[in-house]
Amino acid sequence: MMMTFMKFACTASMLAIAVSGSCALAQDVQAQADQSDAMFGDIVVTANKREQNVQSVPIAITAYSGDQLKALGVTDATQITQQVPGLQLNAWSPNVTIFNLRGISQNNFTDYLEAPIAVYVDDAYMGSINGLSGQLFDVSRVEVLRGPQGTLFGRNATGGLIHYLSTEASKAEFNGYLTASYERFDRRALEGAVGGSITDGIRARIAGRVVKADGYIKSAAALPGVFDGNGQDLGAENGWALRGTIQADLGPDGKLDLWVKHSEDNNVATGGYVFDNCNLQDNGYCGTDVAGLGNGSGGVINGITGEPASPFQNFSDTPGNFNRNTQIYQGKLTYDLGGVNLTAITNYTDLEKDYQEDGDALPVEVIVFRTTARYKQFSQEVRLSGESDTLRWQAGAYYLDMKIKGTIDTVGAPAIGAALGAGLPGVAPTIAEAYDLSSKNWSVFGQAEFDLSDKVTLIGGLRYSKDTKRVDYASRVVEGSASSVIASDETFSAALPGADRISDGDVAARLTLNYKPADDTLLFASWNRGIKGGNFTLNGYVTAQTFQHRPETLNSFEAGVKWSNPSRTVRVNATAYHYIYNDYQAFALIGGVPQVGNSDANATGMEIETFFQPSERFNVNLGATWERTHVDTVQTAGSQFLSVLVPGSSVPQYCADQNDGTYFCDYPAKSVTGAQFPNAPRFSLNYVVRYNVDLAGGNAVAQVDGVWYDKQFLEVTNGQSSIQPAYNVTNASLSWTSDDDRLSVQVFGRNVFNKAYRAYALNLGPLGTTSVFARPATYGVSATVKW
Repeated sequence: MMMTFMKFACTASMLAIAVSGSCALAQDVQAQADQSDAMFGDIVVTANKREQNVQSVPIAITAYSGDQLKALGVTDATQITQQVPGLQLNAWSPNVTIFNLRGISQNNFTDYLEAPIAVYVDDAYMGSINGLSGQLFDVSRVEVLRGPQGTLFGRNATGGLIHYLSTEASKAEFNGYLTASYERFDRRALEGAVGGSITDGIRARIAGRVVKADGYIKSAAALPGVFDGNGQDLGAENGWALRGTIQADLGPDGKLDLWVKHSEDNNVATGGYVFDNCNLQDNGYCGTDVAGLGNGSGGVINGITGEPASPFQNFSDTPGNFNRNTQIYQGKLTYDLGGVNLTAITNYTDLEKDYQEDGDALPVEVIVFRTTARYKQFSQEVRLSGESDTLRWQAGAYYLDMKIKGTIDTVGAPAIGAALGAGLPGVAPTIAEAYDLSSKNWSVFGQAEFDLSDKVTLIGGLRYSKDTKRVDYASRVVEGSASSVIASDETFSAALPGADRISDGDVAARLTLNYKPADDTLLFASWNRGIKGGNFTLNGYVTAQTFQHRPETLNSFEAGVKWSNPSRTVRVNATAYHYIYNDYQAFALIGGVPQVGNSDANATGMEIETFFQPSERFNVNLGATWERTHVDTVQTAGSQFLSVLVPGSSVPQYCADQNDGTYFCDYPAKSVTGAQFPNAPRFSLNYVVRYNVDLAGGNAVAQVDGVWYDKQFLEVTNGQSSIQPAYNVTNASLSWTSDDDRLSVQVFGRNVFNKAYRAYALNLGPLGTTSVFARPATYGVSATVKW
């Protein structure tokens, strides 16, 4: 069910909002939403798994309706980040998407791990990070919940939750729309939907989108005639998605929704980087600090000549590629049993992908990375809910079964040490890994809201969650026809019985006190305990003791206030929070191989956002965040082998020449202490300024929106070369909509000041820092017809 408009595009990180005991009736919610017209007003959300005005929920929430997302030009699941306070994104291709809320993320590019920011699509959890990116079309709304959400949403919502809700087949009358757009880099997109009644009590809707685009990071020759480019421009798009749904009334008391969703990405030109922040030395390697982390600055260079280069050129020799196919079947049953409401949600997901990248950003083969994955997921949730004059409650059970089978091939420099250790030449080795991981989870949960008085409400919730995982794993080093086993689940289990199996149970909890001293003022204080299950580090270089990493636990303490004037033309929301992490799962690239270790950590932050509507024509939304973070210890490389690239040159610092064509590097610092969370700037600012006027039989809107981020680290190892300096991204648009809402057109510009900033960076130590820069300035036009 879609209500209207709250696009409080702002920022700061939370709509700190509290449940009031008597909470809004549906018609009151609609009246409040209607009074803001299409102007970023309130919206109905399901953050507590029941419909409430977003202003009545004691959770930090940012929510957008489908129309608001269109006004912001959001057409991809990852594009919501600029106007969600505290939310950032790490992504260098559609291959892996890493959401980051208040600095909480796991910046790991491996397919088999789950993220601490849970992603739900139409009430169903998406357990694979391969499935998080995708086209966003025909949406009802998007909800972003900050802070632990484990009570109602499970054990991997430690840092928060992102929920995408598609438009249901709820309208009986024939309806639909068609939108076409074109923009820079030959990006063409077409999307549409059509729906209506099939027969009495049964409705259907079909929606789809297709997009194609050229790459914006152009292939170039590092040294013409010697090191020519591979001809592949990176950052392209080539995909389509189709979704069908049927909604059936089960008499006066029930409803059944059935979904089928299919999406494909085919031969997408991606999987490459630029060579960034390297103090290039005569031996061909980059300077490092005592922990073996790149410590360069100066921006993008040509890795062959050492000359400055454009962030929108790539010199790779190995073409990258990405293919993905996703099929989802889902059903949702709701039924009023007479004072008690039943909800049951069933989901089956099948995803396949293969991916190749040139991992070194150079026109010579130093690192090539290839991976395949087949992911299958089944989940079932059943819950009951009810309410009385002073009590609202719900209780339920959940089951999740995930299976992922995949391969990982790492070619080149990261495999040299393994090859030499196996008695192989170490000239062109490959680390070849294969795994079969099964993960099952079941949980029971309950939450209740009790009105202690007409002004005070107490909310409490508990969830017991049990994880069971097992893995079959083998890692080999391969060179030519020779190969040698590095490690396997059998070798780890022989050294430590049970190393290949995990069985953990834990409790998520919530306790919130809300106080409403006046109709327009809400105060709340809360404690939330979030949990995230342990997993494996599929890496032949770990020990039996570190093959697993432990579950993490986050205790979050929050306090917030929300105020608005009687006319609701001014709203101010502020929140403060403190996080205490036990066994924070920290990702690091160690010797070129991804690993996860545990460390304690903490964070403290504040957020404020304002909504100002001085007239029906004018809206200003502003928000700001402040945060300080601390991670006790993050493991780093320790040591690694390097090939001699330039015979007779100086030996890299902290390394020794082995006189066999290799260096052995032993770094003095084996870990980093006191690191900051990745993607956690000290300050940030979001903004939307919007003005509308009646014009030519319709309404014209001018809008400027964007975000400014303070300096931040892009990796938890905090290497100097992974610092992203402060930057601002501003977007602008002009749109016109006819009075009958049948026709609309928009002319837009994204990143209009052409700011170059990194969307992702990976510190490879002496091999340099590889980065991907976000799109430069783009501009385009779109048109929509509705019926």
